Amino acid sequence: MKQIKDKTKKKNIHLIANAHLDPVWLWRWQEGCSEALSTFRTATELAEEFEGFVFNHNESILYQWVKENDPRLYSVIQRQVKEGKWHIMGGWFLQPDCNMPSGESIIRNIQEGRRFFKKEFGVMPTTSINFDSFGHSRGLVQILKKTGYDSYIVCRPGAGWYDFKDQDFLWKGFADTSVIVHRSDENYNSVLGCAGEELDKFLEEKQEEDVTLFLWGVGDHGGGPSRKDLSDLKNRRERSEKYCILHSTPESYFEEFRNNTPKLQEVAKGLNPVAEGCYTSQIRVKQKHRLLENEYYTAEKMAVAAEVQFGRAYPRLAFEEARRALLFSEFHDALPGSGSVYVEEDTLRQLDFGLELISREKHYTALALASNEERVKEGSSTILIYNPHPYDVTGVVTCEVGLPKQNWTTGFMYPEVVFEGVSIPTQAEKEYSNFSLDWRKKVVMQATLKAFSMNRMDVYFKPIEKRPEFDEIVSKPYYIFDNGRMKVVINTATGLLEEYSVDGINHLTKGSFGLASFDDTNNPWGIRSKESSARRDFHLLTPHEGSEFCGLKSKVVPSVRIIEDGAVRTTIEVVVGMHNSKAFIRYQLPKAGTAFDVEVGTLFQEKEQYLKLMLAMPQKENEFSGQIMFAREELRQGVETVSQKWLMVRNKKNKSAVAVLNKGTHGASYSDGELGITLLRSAGYTASDFVMGKALQEEQWAPRMDQGERFYQFRIVAGEDKELEEHLDQMAQEYNEEPYCMAYCPPGYTQNAVEQNKGSFMTIDNPKVILSAMKKSEDKEGYIIRLYESTGADTEANLSVFNHLITKKVSLKSHEIKTYFLSVIEGYMEETSLIEME
Repeated sequence: MKQIKDKTKKKNIHLIANAHLDPVWLWRWQEGCSEALSTFRTATELAEEFEGFVFNHNESILYQWVKENDPRLYSVIQRQVKEGKWHIMGGWFLQPDCNMPSGESIIRNIQEGRRFFKKEFGVMPTTSINFDSFGHSRGLVQILKKTGYDSYIVCRPGAGWYDFKDQDFLWKGFADTSVIVHRSDENYNSVLGCAGEELDKFLEEKQEEDVTLFLWGVGDHGGGPSRKDLSDLKNRRERSEKYCILHSTPESYFEEFRNNTPKLQEVAKGLNPVAEGCYTSQIRVKQKHRLLENEYYTAEKMAVAAEVQFGRAYPRLAFEEARRALLFSEFHDALPGSGSVYVEEDTLRQLDFGLELISREKHYTALALASNEERVKEGSSTILIYNPHPYDVTGVVTCEVGLPKQNWTTGFMYPEVVFEGVSIPTQAEKEYSNFSLDWRKKVVMQATLKAFSMNRMDVYFKPIEKRPEFDEIVSKPYYIFDNGRMKVVINTATGLLEEYSVDGINHLTKGSFGLASFDDTNNPWGIRSKESSARRDFHLLTPHEGSEFCGLKSKVVPSVRIIEDGAVRTTIEVVVGMHNSKAFIRYQLPKAGTAFDVEVGTLFQEKEQYLKLMLAMPQKENEFSGQIMFAREELRQGVETVSQKWLMVRNKKNKSAVAVLNKGTHGASYSDGELGITLLRSAGYTASDFVMGKALQEEQWAPRMDQGERFYQFRIVAGEDKELEEHLDQMAQEYNEEPYCMAYCPPGYTQNAVEQNKGSFMTIDNPKVILSAMKKSEDKEGYIIRLYESTGADTEANLSVFNHLITKKVSLKSHEIKTYFLSVIEGYMEETSLIEME
């Protein structure tokens, strides 16, 4: 809707009437749905009643609720959009957290909204809005630009974060992209009946602006405009001699702003940190969200291969349902953990719904991909492992399988694995069940899995006298593990790591992997700094305490011990405690390679504290960086930061680096040679000291977040900095998007095999280029492939599809995202837009 500046040359004030409506926060989604109907109904009535009034609203999920539950109201909105009385604002599925979702998930959020609003209303907004999100990743800029947005409105971080007063600035992203950002200092809503007074005060503060935008309308729980507010604003419009007060839209504001403001302040970094506690609050939601992301995008890739190679129909409907569950969980009060205890429960249920759908389709897809495998060999069991990545994956792989015949003796059957005709390093570890019969086997292998292929492991078993037992290690002060390239030293008196070195260079030192608890705030948004908090370290439990914690009632064992050992890896378990809380730490040390895994399980029972896993560096002065959407960014030291799948600490002096890969932890801090990965916070649900005083003072029991058992996984990698940086995104991807393993007796349909099905479905020859997504096209007969450059340097790569049937050389700028359309039928691949529009 265009607005022409008043001929009297008054300053234009663009009133953006909206109703910020959280689908969930202090309430559950059912109430959010009901409130959307009420708010939208009132807005349509006021749009008819007040001439010139324009109502703005975003988020397609809310419109979908209206369409499904009140078709009459929905038709009124469609008419008012055509008449210019209602403006589709923003155009996303919902307003998500803008730091923790992957860049791929943000693209799907935008595509979901864009397609809906184009189909239902025929519109494509050019201003994106995320009023209430707790900070914004710099990786958003390129996504916004390439999905058709030239401007962005935010309210966080507030004015104090910036080193300039202007509300508008140029936000510079990666790959030569930028958007204009408006920071709304008045915030996104107004108090009922007070919009006029709030406007007066705001205009006094913004007199120097050539043109001004003012967000108003009751928000958070919806509400929007009221008759009193509209009447008050009408009076001000009619009597103002200084201002031309317009009912307007974000696009109209930015159109006038560009014509009046030739030079802008520039910001070339993420708009963070904001509400740092939200990087960790309700950690299970974050972990399960990451899991669904990993499973969803892996399943899509496998489903494409299965359709092209074996004719299994792409399960579009299941993906649509799972995708909406994923996107809804990313809402900015759900994923950040700032919702009520019921919102946490509902979000976990939503994520489980998505995971269940994907687990079915992923397995059915794997069965199709295995259809050409030979039948099981006599006297063996078969493990099939599908590598969903366009590169070979080398490392430790585990899978449970049953014996060909149950062993009803007291002996133990030990596995041996043959892969491509060669025996590979194999060991047995404790199976996941506790049924005291030698039947189920957790088989652990060291292997190189071929890119985008099914890898077959034939498992044979030999009898040994009993399940392996391992020598104690606490009689010596240190346990030293050395595989020729990697050395790990563990203090048996503390259970903590004393040294981690690769090729003779030390990367971690004394006290690493200690657990420390710090005093915290009572609310989910804030987090106290380490410097202002009392620190309480976990200490090694006595053998009696440790055995009791582990549930060993009839024996006492050391609290530092080897629990697994064999040809593939050694696992050391440590049990520690502090006050009412306990934990285990497992170091999984491979016999080959330079990386190792760490598992942590906590039984946390403290209140208003946060827990960190501490890693000590040999030197204090280092560079600190982390993964963000489709890119990486240097992180501030001495404060809580947010990142995605990895963190890296770089030693500038010897040009080495150590990185920590994770599976759903986002908050961390680094200062004075100590990296602290934040595991959990035990703040109150939606607690906030406000008008009525201090929260959580009622004389009754009140729940705190993340009490009880929580589990974490990390991979520690180190080496020469340039080499590590080149492979880091690839390593994080293969750690998160794991190869799919299954025990299966394949059908042996080898007579139907075709040559194209025998090789890798896809390969990419450059580790800097990451396959973000491969999926079926929404509208055309073909597939979508999305790539990005991960290291921050221009590069090229050769991409091969369907066993070299289709090849393409791609060029990408630093951190550039590119999307391609693949036609297998016509045998070509060409660049296309970032999102698919009908």
